[in-house]
Amino acid sequence: MNISQTDTSHFGNVLEQGKRSLIHDPLEGDQTKITLVRAKGSYVWDDQGRQYLDCTSQAWSNNLGANDPRVVEAAIAQLREITHARPNFNTIPLLQLTAKLREISPGDLNRIGYCLHGSLAVEMAMKLAFKNKPGRHNIIVLQDAYHGRSLTTMAASWPHPNNPFLPIQPRFTRVPHPDPYRPRLGMDVEMESKLCLQLLEETIHKGVDGGVVAIMIEPIPGNGGHIALPLSFLKGVRDICDRHDIILIWDEIQSCFGRTGAMFAADYFGIVPDIMTFGKGISGGFPLAGILASERLNGFESGEDALTFGQFPVSMAAAVATIDAIIDDDLCGKARDHGAFATQRLHEMADRRKLIGDIRGPGLFVSLELVKDRVSKEPATKAASEVYRRGLEKGVLFGESRYAGLGNLIKVKPPLDCTHEDMSHALDVLDDVLGSIEADGIA
Repeated sequence: MNISQTDTSHFGNVLEQGKRSLIHDPLEGDQTKITLVRAKGSYVWDDQGRQYLDCTSQAWSNNLGANDPRVVEAAIAQLREITHARPNFNTIPLLQLTAKLREISPGDLNRIGYCLHGSLAVEMAMKLAFKNKPGRHNIIVLQDAYHGRSLTTMAASWPHPNNPFLPIQPRFTRVPHPDPYRPRLGMDVEMESKLCLQLLEETIHKGVDGGVVAIMIEPIPGNGGHIALPLSFLKGVRDICDRHDIILIWDEIQSCFGRTGAMFAADYFGIVPDIMTFGKGISGGFPLAGILASERLNGFESGEDALTFGQFPVSMAAAVATIDAIIDDDLCGKARDHGAFATQRLHEMADRRKLIGDIRGPGLFVSLELVKDRVSKEPATKAASEVYRRGLEKGVLFGESRYAGLGNLIKVKPPLDCTHEDMSHALDVLDDVLGSIEADGIA
C-alpha cells in the first residue's frame, strides 16, 4: 500500500489518547509534533500521508538509511531463532558482532561490552574506569559536554534547564575547552588549546579532592555545538592522561560508524582513547550501544555489569548487517563526499544569508550556527526554531539543538547513503527557508 493512501481512521481516538498519556511533555499545541508511520532510506512518512526528507536520521541513528533490506532480513531471520537471552549466555549474533567490532576497532580497543542505549554505555564506561582506578572518585568532563539522560549522565552534561537531578556519586568536575568560533580573549585556536590544557592540568592538581579516575570527552560535542575539538587539544588531553595515569574515555555515541567520514572519530583524529562508547548508528535503527575498551584494562567480574537486556540478539544481528553494509557501500567515503558538498554549498549560501554565523563538519556531521549579527555572534534562537518549522512545512526535517543553552544550531545530517539529489534538495529548502526568515525580520 502506498503510504499516501494509508488509512489511519481505524485508530479512532487511540492516537490522541496516546499523545495525552505520554509521561514526556508532548508539547501540547506544538503543530510541529508529527506521528511517524513509515520510514525508508532517507525519508519518513506521517499518519497524514505526508513525506519528509529526514536530515535528522532519527536522532542521528540511521547512518545506513532507514529499513535497509539487508538489516531487516537479518533481524527477521534472528527473530525466528531466539529473541532474548540472559547476559550470562552467549548467542551467535553476540559472538559474530564482537568479532566484527574487534576487526574495525581502533588500536587495542578489543574488549567489548553491550547495552541498549547510550546513557547506559556511558555509565558502563565510567564503571569500568572506577574498577581500574580504585580509591579515586573524580571524573573530569567538558563544560559543554552532553553524555545522556540518566541521573548520572545528566550530571556529567552541561547544566541545561531539564537537569534538576543531582546524584551524589560520582563526582564530576567541568573544565573549559577551546571553541574556535567563540575563542577566549580573541585567542587563536592553538593558543586557546594551550590555555585549556593548562587549566585542565591545574584542575587535576588543585581543583579536585582525591584522584581523578577519568577524563571523559566527546571529540565532537554532539549537543554542545558540533564543534570538532582542535587536534592539538585532543592530543594534549591524551598526553595528560598518560602522564597522570588517568583513563581517557571518548563518548562516540553520535560520531561513530561513518558519520565523520571515518568509521570512528578516533580514526578521523588518529587518537586512541582507553575506553570508547558507541551507539546510535551501529544497528540500523535497532536499540544497541556499548563500549570498546583497551586490552590493558581489567574487565568486569561476574555480576558487576549484568543487565537483563544487556544483549538483544535481534539488534546484534541487525548490527552485523549494518556494519557490513557501511563497509561494502563505502559509506565513510560517501559521508566525506556529501559533507564536502554540503559545506561548500553552505559557505556559498552564507554570502547571501546573513543569519549563518558558522558552518561545521566533518563528514556528514554537518551543522550551522545562526546568529543575529556576525560581529556580536548573538544567538538567533527564534530563527533556528523557524528553520525547523518552515522546513517541516516544505517536507524536510532539519535537526535543531539547544547547543549548551544557546538554542541556535541547525543540523543537516541525513543518512550517509542519501543521494546527491536529496542532499541538494535539502540545501535548496534550507536556503529558501533562511531567505524567508530574513525577509520576515526574524532572528
